[in-house]
Amino acid sequence: MDAIQFLKQEHEKARAAFERVLQAPPTQRGLLWEELKPELEAHEKIEDACLYQPLSFDAGPQNAMLAGWWQEHQDEMRKVEGLIRAIAGLSPEDARWLSKIHEIHSSLEDHIREEEEDIFPRISNVWDDRRLWQAGTQMEEMKSKKTPRVP
Repeated sequence: MDAIQFLKQEHEKARAAFERVLQAPPTQRGLLWEELKPELEAHEKIEDACLYQPLSFDAGPQNAMLAGWWQEHQDEMRKVEGLIRAIAGLSPEDARWLSKIHEIHSSLEDHIREEEEDIFPRISNVWDDRRLWQAGTQMEEMKSKKTPRVP
């Protein structure tokens, strides 16, 4: 599977998992979040290592948007990581916890929309199908070795 297909599938899984967290009774939210959190963290590491870092080098000066996206991606993820740390000391039954989860969800939805609408369509200007397939294979391998699956 190519990298873009892989990421779109992962985005759908994350959306579904967030909905489960947001719809769950307060007593079950924490457990669902603890299943989702490592998936999100692994997703961002996989994206960085297999797609955005190498793409930024390959894009070079001919595609400044893609060349600069890696840094923007890292900045967005630092924001989300800060929100994740902020909820660590809160109870999932606390309204502040749920508010932070909504912030994380909203931030990630914005990020996904930007990737799928602005970034993914431009990648084929830099990488051919073979390179996208290679990156997708690396992503699948990394995911299978380092992260548990969310049911």
